[in-house]
Amino acid sequence: MSALGAQLKICGVTHPDDLDVCLAHRVPAIGLNLWPGSKRALTFEQAALLALRARAGAEPPTLVAVMVDPTEAEVHRAFDELAVDLVQPHGDAPIERYARLGRPYAWVIRGTPELASLRPPSPAPAWILLDARVDGFGGQGVTTDWSWAARAVTALCPVPVWLAGGITPDNAASALAQVRPAGLDVASGAERPDDPRRKDPAAIAALASICKNPSAS
Repeated sequence: MSALGAQLKICGVTHPDDLDVCLAHRVPAIGLNLWPGSKRALTFEQAALLALRARAGAEPPTLVAVMVDPTEAEVHRAFDELAVDLVQPHGDAPIERYARLGRPYAWVIRGTPELASLRPPSPAPAWILLDARVDGFGGQGVTTDWSWAARAVTALCPVPVWLAGGITPDNAASALAQVRPAGLDVASGAERPDDPRRKDPAAIAALASICKNPSAS
């Protein structure tokens, strides 16, 4: 993380109004969840409408297709039909499956494996995402070990390392100060408490402000 702040990805956007809030606050990256088992799932048709809306702005964000053990055909479809910028595969499939496709991807590391065992595939990922290890997929609002994550940021350099899992407006500044990641990936921490498919505009505004100027938080 530089003195100029960190990147921010708001993940699991499902509604055009929530996308507009992200665009208004110049959120750098938007996650579109294409896994049918997610509470934030989108069909390809729904995702296409949001992607088109995002691209229409003056400063389009990076669009990320979040998928679970996708087939190679599904990955190519996300790029070709949705024009996403990268894919973020979760699940049990080895990351090398996606590295060899020649498409930009994020490498998701769950839990706290031995750092010496972590070797980024070739070609290298666009970024590495550190997430908590829980049952199912995604961090489900659970924080990972930030002390381990801080060491991982250094060990995995020069690939940018992002932090996910339980990030909220209340702890985002602490996460940036302790871990010093390239970016924060937030899903549940930006949601309305009564509806996981809708985002909280105030939370998005707060997270965007913290990432742009962490020292002021």
